[in-house]
Amino acid sequence: MRTRTTTAPLIAAALLLALTACSSDPGPADPKKLDDAASLACDDFANGFKSALNTSARVDLANKVNKWAQDSTTNGIATGGKLLATGSESGPDAWQTSADLFAQSCLDAGWDA
Repeated sequence: MRTRTTTAPLIAAALLLALTACSSDPGPADPKKLDDAASLACDDFANGFKSALNTSARVDLANKVNKWAQDSTTNGIATGGKLLATGSESGPDAWQTSADLFAQSCLDAGWDA
């Protein structure tokens, strides 16, 4: 019997801790707002876009942007990052189109240049 009376308070304490942890969870991020990963991806993109003049530089920039973009839950950022990577290897027109789409995703989410 002594084991039961000792175990019950431990179980109650564990449940209380679990409930407290769950109630402090802010919940899922709002996909319409810029999260930290999206902000970093958009910043890297904006800082490197003008110097990405050849395929190698575009690929490097797309890889840098995607380091953050793929961790984002903000609408359009992860997908835009993938398109940016594809466009970086496909020539100037594809690059410009994918860059425009990625930039618009950043702006739509509230990113400010």
